[in-house]
Amino acid sequence: MCDPLSDHAYDYKKTNQGETFLTPFMVADRGGCSFVQKVRNMEDAGAAVGIVVDYSNENIETVVMSDDGTGAGIRIPSMLISKKDGKKLIDFIETADQSQLE
Repeated sequence: MCDPLSDHAYDYKKTNQGETFLTPFMVADRGGCSFVQKVRNMEDAGAAVGIVVDYSNENIETVVMSDDGTGAGIRIPSMLISKKDGKKLIDFIETADQSQLE
């Protein structure tokens, strides 16, 4: 998620009145670029919340999702979750049927 998502990578939900709704959240693995860049790409793709999953079994309470100096314009909240919790979330997303995700 270090590169911007293409215009066709995510379909926005639209109402009859033409309003666009954000997706509730997007998930990205930690690493490769700054937290700010990952969250900016999620926001630009239409996410309402950015979730970054840690890649190791470290105590994430000691990790700071710091600003790389370019994060002033980001408007969505974001969080870092542990590898264990990330696995639970990803497993659910991969096995849930569409009615569980709406």
